[in-house]
Order: sequence, then structure tokens, then C-alpha cells
Amino acid sequence: MKQKIVIGIVALLLIGGGYKIAQSLGGKPIKVEKIQMGNGEVSSLYGGIVAPGDVVPVYIEAPALIESISAREGQIVKPGDKLMTFSQKSVIENDRELRANELDLKDTELRIADLNSGSLKLELDNRLLEIKNLEEKIRGYNRKLPVLGEEVKTFKSKAKAYMELLAKDGVSTTEANRAMTDANKKEVELEDLRTELELARQKYELMVVSYESLKRELNINEAQLKSQYEKLKLTNEILTRREEQLKKPLEAPIAGVITKIDVTEGSLTQGGQRLLAIGPEGESIVRVEIPLYQASSIKIGDGARVISRDMDGDKTYSGVVTSVSSVAQESYLNPGKDNKVVMAEVKIEGKNSLNPGFQTDVEIAGKKRDSIPLVNAFSVLDENGKHYVYLIENGKAIKTPVKIGMKTVSAYEILDLPVGSEIALNPFKVRDGERVKVVK
Repeated sequence: MKQKIVIGIVALLLIGGGYKIAQSLGGKPIKVEKIQMGNGEVSSLYGGIVAPGDVVPVYIEAPALIESISAREGQIVKPGDKLMTFSQKSVIENDRELRANELDLKDTELRIADLNSGSLKLELDNRLLEIKNLEEKIRGYNRKLPVLGEEVKTFKSKAKAYMELLAKDGVSTTEANRAMTDANKKEVELEDLRTELELARQKYELMVVSYESLKRELNINEAQLKSQYEKLKLTNEILTRREEQLKKPLEAPIAGVITKIDVTEGSLTQGGQRLLAIGPEGESIVRVEIPLYQASSIKIGDGARVISRDMDGDKTYSGVVTSVSSVAQESYLNPGKDNKVVMAEVKIEGKNSLNPGFQTDVEIAGKKRDSIPLVNAFSVLDENGKHYVYLIENGKAIKTPVKIGMKTVSAYEILDLPVGSEIALNPFKVRDGERVKVVK
């Protein structure tokens, strides 16, 4: 029985070997393509990394002790997702400040109310009454002054007439002296009235200045108290918001990707400090690496296609070049001291499902060129940044390094092989040096 099994195995090996020998004699059947000259607009294919187009910072208003962090950088979040929590100690300290602020508010309210009924307001009212009394007194003096002036003239005329009659013995000396005395008294009375009027005016002016000064002081006090009151109200609103923020977990305000977390668990934050940043969903850009020799062909405004490849298949988005750097830097995708690139940014038009950190291909439209030696992109192998094709020569597939110029999603420009060269269409079906047979 064992002998029969062995014989069968040997027969199978002979059959398989015979098939391989027969195949090797005619060569493995493969399809090939020729390097052909192509015309038209040639786009270049570059590597890119998705980055957030914008970020929304998330702050905290209160000094807080970070209790726990449930979020991580690169996490996709939606509005309402819990990101971190704060220590109860922070809530207690904020509550203490809130209570003290409320007491200051009530005290300031009482002081403002006292301005309208306190001693300063009473003094102001008394001075206003004195000013009104002085105004009335001045008006009385002004009314009395011309009357008394006429009386002085009358008395002086009478005294003069009596003195003339005395000279003619028309009146007695006693009568003449009485008339003169009465005239002098009236004149003194007029001078006293004028003096009192001047004093009243001066007192009035001083009283007005004093009143205005006191009124200004009252207004300043009122303005200061009201300003203090408004500041306390604002502080109260802030402390109230802080209380609401500290008592519940911090939630994501928008949908997007967390691009940066600025705090750690157990750290103490300051009021107004940024906690993290979120890149809004669907507002990504792509940072594209342009080889130095192609940098001059890329300009702002060039159209672009962003190709994302994942398990769900390829997804393509339209975009436009928004910036091109003027300095070279080391490649992030293919790091190396001698691998310098120029960075460009492509803004994706419309919403997208790309997340920061994803690698993509970016096809940027180039200038129209004629007579470009092109080959199907599928025919070119990319191994560690170097490119190869299987060149068909004398019935054999020869693995040949090639230099690539312009690249598109579907075609590559071959710089160092002659037009008409035959290349294996599917390089994964052959091995270096293997004999092949070209089929249609």
C-alpha cells in the first residue's frame, strides 16, 4: 500500500515538473505595453498628510484642578462627548468666591441707595435752599436800590432848599439841620444797601461754587459705586458660569478631531487657559511634499485632487493649492538627509471624511506638455522610494531601475528608456530574468 502511494506522488511530481519544463520552453505568457509619446495636460502625483484646516480652542474660565481626562489626541468627537472632569476642590473654592462676591454686591447696593438719602445728599439740599434764599434776597435788594436812590435825591433837594431859606431867615436853624440830617441818613442807608447787595452777590457766588463742588463729589461717589457694582455683577456672572462649568464634565462643543491636549491629569490650570483644541469636522487641508525639481511648476491656485485609500475603497476630493513654501525642508513621508522637499498646502473644497494624520495622494494639475514618454502607472514598481519596471528583452523580463518624471494616478513619465520599449503590464506576475512570451 505504501509503495503505491509513493509511486503516485512521484508521478504527480513528474507531471508538474513536465508542465513547468514545457512552460519554460515557450516562456510565461504575459501582456506588455510600449512606452509611447503622450500629449495634453499632465498632472503630478505627490504624497500628502491631512492636517486640520482650522482649530477651535476650548478654554476654561476658572482656575481648576484636572481630575481626569477621557479624551486623547486624534480622537473623533461629536458635540456633547465628555472630554475631562474637574476636582471638587475647584468647585468649593469657586463657591467661596461667589458667596463673597454676593455680599459685596448687597453692600454696594445699600451704599448707592444711601447716596439718595444720606448726609451728603442732605447737605446738598441745604446748600441749594441757601442759594435760592440768596437769589431772592439779591432780587429784593435790586428792587429796593432805585427806590432808595430816588429818596436820597429827594432828601438832598429838601436839605438844599432849607439851607437856602435859612440864609434868607425863612426857616429856623433847627429845621434846616433836621433836613440835612435826614438827607445824610438816607445816603448812609443807600450805601448800606449797596454793601449788603455786594456781599450777598459774593456769598451767592461762593455758595454756587460750593454747591457744584459738593454735587460733583456726590456724582463721583455715585459713579464709582455704580462702576464697582457693575464690576461685581460681571464677576458674579463669571463665577456663576464657572460654577456650572466646574460641576459637570467638559463636553465637546463641536464635531471634529482633537488635535491637541494642553493639560494633564492632576495639573492646576489658570483662568482662561486653553485645555485642548478641536479641528472641525470636514474642514481639513492637506500638506503636500513637492520634490525640489518640481517645486517651480506648482503655484497658488492650481487645481488638485486628493485621493484617500482605505478598506472602503478610494475616495477623491477636489481641492486647490493655497500656499507654496519658499524654503526646502526634510521630507516627513520619506525622511533622509538628502531627501529635501518643498511644502505646499491644498484646501479641500466642500466637506470631507479625512482626519488629521492620514496619508493621501494628491494629484496637482500641471502645464500642458507635448510628446511625453508615458507608461501605465500599474506597470511601475515603487520599492523604498525607487522605481522599477520589467523590461522585455530577448524573451526575458529584466527588472530595470527607471527615473520617473511627471506622475499621475494612471500614468508615469519615463525619463531614461527609449520610446517603444516593451514593459510587462503586470510586474507582479514575473520574476527578474524569467523567460516570457508576449500575448495580446
